[in-house]
Amino acid sequence: MFKASKGVAVEMIERVYELPAFHGLLEGKIFLQNLPSIVTARVLDPHPGERILDMCAAPGGKTTAIAVLMQDKGEVVALDRTHNKVLDILNLAAEMRLTCIKAYKLDALKCLLSDRPAVISPHLHGESLGQDTANQPCISEALSEKSLFSGAELSSKQSYLMTQALDCFKKTVGGGHTYRSKALERKEARKAKNGPGRGQTNGGRAVNAMGFVPKTFDRVLLDAPCSALGLRPRLFAGEETLEGLRRHGAYQRKLFDQAVQLVRPGGVLVYSTCTINPGENEALVRYALDTYNFLSLTPQDPKIGGPGLVGGSDVFDGHGFRCWLRKGEEHLVQRFDPSGPLDTIGFFIAKFKVEHV
Repeated sequence: MFKASKGVAVEMIERVYELPAFHGLLEGKIFLQNLPSIVTARVLDPHPGERILDMCAAPGGKTTAIAVLMQDKGEVVALDRTHNKVLDILNLAAEMRLTCIKAYKLDALKCLLSDRPAVISPHLHGESLGQDTANQPCISEALSEKSLFSGAELSSKQSYLMTQALDCFKKTVGGGHTYRSKALERKEARKAKNGPGRGQTNGGRAVNAMGFVPKTFDRVLLDAPCSALGLRPRLFAGEETLEGLRRHGAYQRKLFDQAVQLVRPGGVLVYSTCTINPGENEALVRYALDTYNFLSLTPQDPKIGGPGLVGGSDVFDGHGFRCWLRKGEEHLVQRFDPSGPLDTIGFFIAKFKVEHV
């Protein structure tokens, strides 16, 4: 607003709805959420005792909804690449008294552990390391015991790194004392002098994750970053370009390539966005079905949104012709139109059954 030399400003002088502010009201008892977001968690259909991954979880609304549907039994792994957003997820989980949520700092493009060294879980052998674990450079809460060794052949280099990490783990837990590097001590001294620094907050620290072994989650939710053309009001929607929309689609396909490898055989993958751009919705579904022959669209419950778009276009991603859905597939997805009768934000949901070879 202060950078623009000219333009249009909007001043709200009268409330559209006569509702009080809900901020700070009934904390832990009520959480406001858009209808399509509520539907997304229910379409995922999580069950108590399952292991669920929410790949792009902040601010945590869908994460906590999933945990509630699981009756707080099982494990919900929530990821975000931003420190403070991870803390926001943990704070929301604590506010709602949900204990099955584990939130980690990790770029969703780096979820797969298959091509990177294995790491040690602080929950190995039932040990609980407490808050001091976050300060240990050798330990990361990246994997639970279930995903650490299931179906993964460790290379000699990975075995060597595993041995080193185990030694460090023993020094931290089994030896009765805590190993502290000089570099860490210098860092903490600077932090005490200068404050927490930009992007950090007092009272908590986000734990970094290194990745996960393929095929170790019962269900995965990929609520992908997008052009957000479905959100309202959207006064800066005109800033999007064809090239920008193309980049969104390419980024989402890379995220999907990670997500599909993390679901166990027979598991479920749900893809959602808050945009109305078919290049990020129906085109992604087409890419998924054409690329992975072990994927299939599956009916959704509840089914509240409208059908998807059939056909294709050479406009929306600005880079050649891209197919959307084929006849018969449109009723297996949900598209929420912000101008439709439901009066919701624009949103898209697709549910895939995963049958790995």
